[in-house]
Amino acid sequence: MKVFTLPTNGITVLSFLVNQITVGICAYNEEKNIANLLNNVLTAQELPSDSEVLVVCSGCTDATAEIVQAYMAQDPRVKLHVEKQRRGKSSAINYILANAEGSVILFVSADTLPVNGSFRRLIEWLENPRIGIVCGNPLPINPPTSVVAQLVQLLWRFHGHVFGELNDSGLARHATEMFCIRKGIINHIPTQTVNDDAYIAVTAKEKGWLIKFDSQSKVLICGPVTFKEYFAQRRRILFGHYQIRKLTGRSPQHLMHMLPLYPLKTIKLLLWLLTKNKPVTTAIFLFTELWVNLFSIADFIWGKTYFQWPALSSTKNAVTPLKNQALSTEVQL
Repeated sequence: MKVFTLPTNGITVLSFLVNQITVGICAYNEEKNIANLLNNVLTAQELPSDSEVLVVCSGCTDATAEIVQAYMAQDPRVKLHVEKQRRGKSSAINYILANAEGSVILFVSADTLPVNGSFRRLIEWLENPRIGIVCGNPLPINPPTSVVAQLVQLLWRFHGHVFGELNDSGLARHATEMFCIRKGIINHIPTQTVNDDAYIAVTAKEKGWLIKFDSQSKVLICGPVTFKEYFAQRRRILFGHYQIRKLTGRSPQHLMHMLPLYPLKTIKLLLWLLTKNKPVTTAIFLFTELWVNLFSIADFIWGKTYFQWPALSSTKNAVTPLKNQALSTEVQL
């Protein structure tokens, strides 16, 4: 155990005890982006020298594992575990939870790119001993030049707004594509879990931990570019919400689940959605969400599984800041 000091603008602002940091990355056929991500993690996130970067490659059929091995030869912090058969992201999550040496685990999706310094901002929150999970702010790089891209932008802008509204009230019970968690809060997730991050957050919340959202800890993501892929992604995610409700008795934060529990807050969020965004885009978004919910409910009733979901090809591209058109959450759609 040692004192981990966090500097901001050259001035030490706080210190607290941390026993190493583990960065967990789950990858399936991410050869286009894994090098970008590892470069970022190792050089732009100010990790202590005794940190570890634990990459799990599950059933990869491309060069992802070979690229990670090249980084292992250059930096001893990088470690690789290969699953020859694809076993789903939940299996990779469980390997990281079981083998992480750090007292803090920072999960980041392999198809993302954190903005410089985002890891440090997340970890700063853990000075508060009541906080168990801190989530970053996903920002899509899709320029809003098509209807689907506008839906992606609106979805994540609304996602961030909901997180911000729930932050101070302590009601948040969801996680994102990048989040840190204290080791030991959860040690295993069910093997067929679809929404691993949401399951982890709901479980942590049930154990009494606070979940926080840091809007300035940004992580760039590549959203789907076709309506078919957008619909498929939302269908899988909302299916995962119903699965979590069955497993835990609690739902992640989605308006349909929030409405009966927090009607006034839900209405306030809906009013923001309806008044702060373009009417046509909002109407398409809500209509799509309605149908996505119907399909996901049917999937759940009929016993469909998604824990090894089909990869969306348009989200498998390299994520770079040069492509990003959405670093500001103030973009109006």
